[in-house]
Amino acid sequence: MSHLSSSHLRIALKYLNKDDSINVTAGYLNRTGEHPKGGVFKSSLHFPPDYPNNPPKVFFVTKICHPNISDRGGIYLRVLRAIYWQAMPITLFFKGLVEKLIEPDVDDEEQVNENLANLYKSDRIRFEAMAREMTNQYAGRGN
Repeated sequence: MSHLSSSHLRIALKYLNKDDSINVTAGYLNRTGEHPKGGVFKSSLHFPPDYPNNPPKVFFVTKICHPNISDRGGIYLRVLRAIYWQAMPITLFFKGLVEKLIEPDVDDEEQVNENLANLYKSDRIRFEAMAREMTNQYAGRGN
């Protein structure tokens, strides 16, 4: 498991050979906010050899109840598709990813887990209860 700060990651990405790639396992701990709160969520990021010209592949290793994340951990974000990708500093990429975790996009049908998006929009209290339960089960400190 790689433990890199953003400055270490920027340096590593700067010196990649054209045939190299870099894989990073990251953790996201949310101590504040509504969703998902209190869990440690592990994700896997694969930066291709031609990064930043093409987006990294990102998925969550930890199961998470989120309208923009599939049951298998895939992230529904338009910006991660090659045709929409715009090269950006790694810190801006992570900031955008964290913002999406905090405030899901539930109105773009191409980017959502439809069942969770509908629940998020129609019954926020039930959605939050389900998210808390999954966070405790899969992302609690003991996991």
